[in-house]
Amino acid sequence: MKAVDVVDLDVRYGAHQILEEIAFSVQSGEMIGICGPNGSGKTTLLKAMSRIVAPAGGDVYYNGDQLDSLSFRMLAQRVAVVPQETAINFDFTVSEIVMMGRHPYIGRFASESKHDYAICERVMRLANVSHLAGMPVNQISGGERQRVLIARALAQEPDILLLDEATSHLDISHQIEILTIIRKEMEKTATISVFHDINLASCYCDRILLLKERRIAAIGTPAEVLTEDLIQSVYGINVIVGTHPSTKRPYILPVYEKRQVETGGKRVHLVCGGGTGSLIQRELYQSGCLFSTGVLNVLDSDYTTAQELGIPVVSEAPFASISKDASGALAPFLEEADMILLVPMPVGRGNLDNIRLLEPYAEKTVLVGCVESFQDYTGGEALKVLSRLLESGMVVVDSLENALKSRL
Repeated sequence: MKAVDVVDLDVRYGAHQILEEIAFSVQSGEMIGICGPNGSGKTTLLKAMSRIVAPAGGDVYYNGDQLDSLSFRMLAQRVAVVPQETAINFDFTVSEIVMMGRHPYIGRFASESKHDYAICERVMRLANVSHLAGMPVNQISGGERQRVLIARALAQEPDILLLDEATSHLDISHQIEILTIIRKEMEKTATISVFHDINLASCYCDRILLLKERRIAAIGTPAEVLTEDLIQSVYGINVIVGTHPSTKRPYILPVYEKRQVETGGKRVHLVCGGGTGSLIQRELYQSGCLFSTGVLNVLDSDYTTAQELGIPVVSEAPFASISKDASGALAPFLEEADMILLVPMPVGRGNLDNIRLLEPYAEKTVLVGCVESFQDYTGGEALKVLSRLLESGMVVVDSLENALKSRL
């Protein structure tokens, strides 16, 4: 059975249509992220799902029961909500606020049980607010107060958790901490969370729902939804979509407006490694530049990017040093390139030839960055090669744009 089933939901404020024909479902243990531009209806959707706003049409079902059929107590036992902002007008202590999450389970004339206290102590530890237990909630910071509200939601032990940008007030370390806790500790809970940060949604969500102008523009896995075309269509901006080297999920980088540099059909060869060249590859690709790259280990994320973009790449086997065959395959690319781009990267014995082989081509080599940014694991040999390249005419610039202007 679906934990959440939203069926053709419409919401209006007077004559103004806010949401139209919203339909999706969520399984137990699944986390779905709601993303979209300001004004697309993200917060209104959660308000309609928590009975704060009455829909103009459609239905919401929780574990097969229609939302309107549930009493307030039953709804509070099934659904926990963490809003963007919560005004707390009385000086309740942190522990009292968290205990409010247990109220749906406590009879009208009953007191909190040992079990209730144990749950609250546990979730306060998880949310890292135990040290604030006796503090008035209005005397702690906004970020701390938000962690308290998340602890209160955890204390409800809900089947469904609704988060409206619940981590937006937190610094990045606490955002990651809280979202990791939610995924780990609420593995049987259906979680629906509004995100402004698409990259956080990509990292933590099983699926992402994109809203645009009252309707669902797309719904699917992060890889299915976070494409350059869909982001441009929904947000109206150009982005670079890469693959995160750790999570293997898509991540978004906005393309800031730059003056385009005309390359005149000339060729560029990019020397990179260890993930240092993925962004430059995408910038070169978007500019329409003809370029190649390598030598790259086939497990390197730079190699993965080249494969994604369909860029000619000279490759080498995992954990192997650059072989004679790879050097031979690289030679025509270096010879035919009008410019060779070099970016600071980790250099060990295995890939030292990537810079050694540039020495005959120093005058058409451009370093984007500085020599000091290289990570030399060769006992100083790599820095000696870089010094010879500089002496032989290699140019150093601070940006890709300046690199292209310097040689093309």
